Amino acid sequence: MKGKKLILVLVLLVVCLAAYFAVKQLNLEETDTEEKDIIYINQTETDEIIGFSFVNNGETLSFTKDGETWKYVGNEALSMNQVSMTSMAAMVAKIEAVNKLEDHEAISEYGLDTPSNTITITTKEGTKELLIGNENEAVDGYYAMINGEDIVYLISSTLPNKFNCSLDTLEETETETEETEKLTETEEMTQAETSLEETE
Repeated sequence: MKGKKLILVLVLLVVCLAAYFAVKQLNLEETDTEEKDIIYINQTETDEIIGFSFVNNGETLSFTKDGETWKYVGNEALSMNQVSMTSMAAMVAKIEAVNKLEDHEAISEYGLDTPSNTITITTKEGTKELLIGNENEAVDGYYAMINGEDIVYLISSTLPNKFNCSLDTLEETETETEETEKLTETEEMTQAETSLEETE
């Protein structure tokens, strides 16, 4: 009797293990599929971005990274909002597309022959130009392509909207400057106290 119970337990154990590994394999396959479904127009790390520019009202606004600080090219005395700068750099570091139109019509059909905006992305490896074309209101997106390539993408409106701003909206305000200075002072005091404690 005990032998039959033992065999039954072992059978149940084998069935449970088989079910566990089957579910695990299914989850892995679903994860792989999700990763493969992501369409990247540009894919790099934010730290690799050393410069970017875009057009606003016919004027090209260019920014470059000096050490850890973002500055406006042409007037480096301007104090830029570093949070906004880093956020914009992160957006162009990894640009995802909603759809990829490899077999597309003439780029003029998407407004890419006369782009509404041209966003340049600069790394140590070189520079890319992202052309922004017509808006597709049906999917809340815009047509886009990398200059020199022959693939038209459909991207979310988030990126074009983010890069549709004037210089003054990206400058650091007096309040933000004061907060940054206070934060720096606090960090310096903390470091000094830590050093003193270690000395004692």
